Amino acid sequence: MSRRASPRHVVLIGAARSGTKLLRDALATATGAGAVPYDIGYVWRAGAGPHADDVLDPTELTPRMRDFIVGFVDKYAAGHPSAVVEKTVGNTLRVPYVVRVLPDAAFVHLIRDGVDVAESTFRQWREPADYRYLAQKVRHFPLRMAPTYGRRYVASLLRRSVAGDGRVTTWGPRYPGIENDLAQVDLLTVCARQWRESVERARRGFRDAAISVVEVRYEDLVAHPEAELGRVSEFCGLPASEASLSAAAAKIEPGRSGTGSRALEPTEMAQLDVEIGTLLVDLGYDRPVEDDETQGGRPDDPE
Repeated sequence: MSRRASPRHVVLIGAARSGTKLLRDALATATGAGAVPYDIGYVWRAGAGPHADDVLDPTELTPRMRDFIVGFVDKYAAGHPSAVVEKTVGNTLRVPYVVRVLPDAAFVHLIRDGVDVAESTFRQWREPADYRYLAQKVRHFPLRMAPTYGRRYVASLLRRSVAGDGRVTTWGPRYPGIENDLAQVDLLTVCARQWRESVERARRGFRDAAISVVEVRYEDLVAHPEAELGRVSEFCGLPASEASLSAAAAKIEPGRSGTGSRALEPTEMAQLDVEIGTLLVDLGYDRPVEDDETQGGRPDDPE
């Protein structure tokens, strides 16, 4: 019996709260592709052993580990031609590893204003566990992982122990040093660093792997969904009709940008400026606070 051909893989890379779920579902609707319905960090880490963070070394990947990850993702393929879209926010920290697993995939990098992300992430950290969502996610847990990893994974999902300030102990991508930061700095700073590490490591990973990637800005996606979905579909080599693009675009609500700056206090905006202001400018976004407000003005600034 001939082996089933592997479907076309589309991998979305983006920081937590950047809109990766929105783009995943819209792209699948527009192209008829399948979609892995949940983040599958536990699958990407299969066989890698315990890690203090989500960074994985591609040299440690074995053929067996790769086959397991690919096989799990391929279960969700659908459509004509057969294709599957996957997004796991922890993959922002391990792009070279993901490329080693799926070297022929089409990669999409979704970037959102770090102020909006940090503010949204800050709220998410403090949300109580959604046990209905967790129960649905557990249904997709691979049985073969249960003896070595499943019991610990399920227990951690259901426990989600809470710290004294009302936040969960960990949420989202675990960048190197996050546990130390959680013990030493405030939560908003951790959220800012989480976004910064996710974006910088992803960009560096794409550059080091020397692969082609299409970059999408969340703000453009919600403002011009049909055009952006069409651009991404074309890059990924997935057919999309005008009708399917229109149907997918109709599910994307506009006006979701700028939420962070409206919700945060001036002191919090200044705090974010210190952590992510430089990266925001590099990406073409506005700084959280003007330079003269955070630095007292430059010596050569006119009065």
